[in-house]
Amino acid sequence: MRALVTSSGQRHYLLQQVLDRPGFWSLICYLGAIYYASLILDYRNAEHTRISEHALMPGLVVERFDKDGAVVEYLQGLRKQKDHKRSYICQVMKQNGMSCHTQRWWSALKVTNISGTNIYAVLRAPRAVGVEAIVFAVDLHQREAAAMVMAYAAFARQQIYWARDLFFVFVDGGAPGMDAWLSEYHLVRHSALRADRLPEMGGVIIGGVAVKSHTGNSLPHLKLEVNHLNGQLPNLDLLNSMVRIAGSGKFAISPVIYDAPHQEQDGKDSHMLVPLRAMYTQAFVAVVGLHSVMGKYGVQAITVAVPPLNLFPVRKSTRLLEAIARALNNVLERFHQSYFLYILTSPDNFVSIAYFMPIIGGLLLPLAIFAYRDWTNLYELVFPRSLLVMHAVGLLSWWLCSTYFSYYTSNPRADVMYMGISMVIPWGLLLPSPVTEIRSLRFFLLLECCLATASVSLVNFSLAVCFALLAVPLMIKCTMDNDSKSRALVRTALVLACHPAGIMTVFLFYGRPILGFRKTPAAGPDFLISALLRLIKEHLVYGSNVLPLLLVLVLPMWNSMLSLALVKIKKVEAVEHDGTAELENKEVKS
Repeated sequence: MRALVTSSGQRHYLLQQVLDRPGFWSLICYLGAIYYASLILDYRNAEHTRISEHALMPGLVVERFDKDGAVVEYLQGLRKQKDHKRSYICQVMKQNGMSCHTQRWWSALKVTNISGTNIYAVLRAPRAVGVEAIVFAVDLHQREAAAMVMAYAAFARQQIYWARDLFFVFVDGGAPGMDAWLSEYHLVRHSALRADRLPEMGGVIIGGVAVKSHTGNSLPHLKLEVNHLNGQLPNLDLLNSMVRIAGSGKFAISPVIYDAPHQEQDGKDSHMLVPLRAMYTQAFVAVVGLHSVMGKYGVQAITVAVPPLNLFPVRKSTRLLEAIARALNNVLERFHQSYFLYILTSPDNFVSIAYFMPIIGGLLLPLAIFAYRDWTNLYELVFPRSLLVMHAVGLLSWWLCSTYFSYYTSNPRADVMYMGISMVIPWGLLLPSPVTEIRSLRFFLLLECCLATASVSLVNFSLAVCFALLAVPLMIKCTMDNDSKSRALVRTALVLACHPAGIMTVFLFYGRPILGFRKTPAAGPDFLISALLRLIKEHLVYGSNVLPLLLVLVLPMWNSMLSLALVKIKKVEAVEHDGTAELENKEVKS
């Protein structure tokens, strides 16, 4: 086929050099991207965080919460009324002059049988018509955090400076309960959850804070959880405000993100732990806390985990919440001035999208180089039917999975085994591509992987990077021209071993300890069944994109690699030679 040429009919010198040595230049790009990532993800080279929305004024107000006794009283009441928590909370809220309501919610899916009853109290703004709101969410079964929120709500009722409505939501059932409450608040019909209508609502939610109390026997610290669903992150101004408030002289408590100690805290070199955990969480952890589902509704939210009462004064912990609420009350408009796409390298440093996107470009450039080389060498461009079949199988699997586990399954754990078996079937070996489509299949496969990964990186950068780090060298090496039968068998075995399930298992057992996670899952088939069932639930309940990406994109590309790994180039060249000879004979006869 005719390649890209200059006006003189010659290919550009630099482009020709790249095509002559694609492996060398691809290796340079791949290693260069990794080296560049190691530089910019070091907090010492990253930008320092800053407040773009100056109206927040974090930490500048004088906190006046003094109801320490109320926290202790409510905590004792929650312990005594453990079987009647909801009625006790509503009674306390009404005694303090706030309206209180309950909301039942339940799952409409067969795959999960979850339900609960949320409680929420409303404090109307005395200084303005309630066109905007602030949400404080807490797990109903976290007694210390719930008592703290109740005491702060009683204190906030006595203040007159509120310009926004305050909603105090006591969530039953974790993130699904929060999702059910938000869907009714925004009048959105949830595909998986059903809930009672809210008798009292407000305006646009300007920000959300999920409160909980973390356990720990070390020095007191403030844990901040930031990741939302499908790689979303809250506006950086919200996080920066909480970090500034916690680190100010009045509180002097160290903020910790991703549960990763900073270098100065443990005395050893752990400066890369925060960005690596940030990318791992963004890529593979769908829901971190109650705040994670708020991003679906455009609510900027963060979970604040305060130290337990035996490590940190309750007055300071509650004044932390007061300072955060006052900052959200001060902001003039919805968060928009700071970054939404970033990678945190420490509580005080971050990498913006302008600096981390070249990483994915360097990782994917080898695919573009080899795809262009194959395009210039194509004898005939045909659309490979096998690639279409693989994607059709993936789409069908996704549809069947979503439909069956939503409406028909009676034993999800047993039924998910059949889905797992269908996912490991090597369709690429059972339905091999015709020899005449091999070169075109490789071209389309490289091009699809490059473009699809680049598209995913715009939404979930970390997921795209994790995929590209493994897929790029594997795809190039296992689809190259090959004359040896033994090498073809080795390549096929390598691709079979690199099934997504195998890679995930290896990473959880050997990669997580590198990231500092001590808990290792138990080995065995139950582990894989539980992981697949979790993916299905996260997709159907929350709307996580990991399962459809796995079924519709990753597995079809893996099966296409199997088709190419077992092919010897001599067969392809022989067919092409016969085709060329036949074409020449036709030209001579004509």
